[in-house]
Amino acid sequence: MAREQVGNGVDLLWDGWLNGFKTLQSLQDDVQKKSLQAFTYQKELLDSTVATLTAIEEETKKATQDWQEKVQTSVKGISGNTQLEQVSTWLNNIQEINDKAQALSWKPSYAVLDLFVQSQNHLESTVKAAIEQQKLEREETLNKIEELTQLLKGVHKDLLVPAGV
Repeated sequence: MAREQVGNGVDLLWDGWLNGFKTLQSLQDDVQKKSLQAFTYQKELLDSTVATLTAIEEETKKATQDWQEKVQTSVKGISGNTQLEQVSTWLNNIQEINDKAQALSWKPSYAVLDLFVQSQNHLESTVKAAIEQQKLEREETLNKIEELTQLLKGVHKDLLVPAGV
């Protein structure tokens, strides 16, 4: 009976220690999951920014095209064919200048966003690889600690039982 109580006490002591270690491992897993969630949120923010920028660009193009059509319609109603050709040429020149100006103004924004997306993807893949490596190392460590715990239980019991404790 005393031998069984000693054995149970030793098991309880070492199992408690091992469960504390497993709890620490679980906390580390949670931290890793939160880190990966942050990447998901950042990716969603970047995707939303790109979509907003694209929508603004499209609306700007549409407004410019509407303006050009309205001016052409107004000129048709007021002037003759000669003036219409001149105004049409003038509007086409303005449209070309406007298109180039818009392209120059939007291009840096898209370039910066593209750089952010590429950086985000690279950082995310690097962090995922590091997390995976840490996970493998923690699993290996846990297996070794479980083996060590079993060994220590046996040694501890062997020391206490012959001593008559």
